[in-house]
Amino acid sequence: MIKKLKNLTNSISIIFLPIICGIMGAMSGSDNSNKSYRRVFIPCLLFGFAFIQLENIYTISILLLMPILSMGYGIPDGNDPKPSLLGKYWYDKFKNETKANIFTRGTIGVLECIAFLSIPILQGNWFTYIWCSLGIIFVNSFISWQSLGQYTLLGKKLNWSETILYFSISLFGVLMVGIK
Repeated sequence: MIKKLKNLTNSISIIFLPIICGIMGAMSGSDNSNKSYRRVFIPCLLFGFAFIQLENIYTISILLLMPILSMGYGIPDGNDPKPSLLGKYWYDKFKNETKANIFTRGTIGVLECIAFLSIPILQGNWFTYIWCSLGIIFVNSFISWQSLGQYTLLGKKLNWSETILYFSISLFGVLMVGIK
């Protein structure tokens, strides 16, 4: 019975969990929205999935995504009068907005990958972890800060770049857990 539940959860999660997390991440970035969608619910959903699949409490490391997804990533410019410390560091280092965005978001991507580190330790599948981590870092570094337009859902204007970011983090997290 448990094995059937795992297989069903795995199949459904590979399809729906990234979609749900992508939308929740974008919703939290829209005007007058609760940031808890991405800061709390996404890490909890990913932890729940990993815990069900791997039956190991060490998957709790995924909850480290909570403070990571709460980190600021703003860089000094006219649009952000209070940049993040991380954004300010990289901007001061390069004096270039594009490079600062890439390295600020890339740093956050690396931290997100560290939160998933319990998965390859438990499973021993470092190949999948490395490829999925590279995907998380790439999307953070090169897509998350781009202006890719908006769409409307449930009366809110949502950014495609945020949807893609949180979809990707969740998809790669699910693939790390689900591919053995």
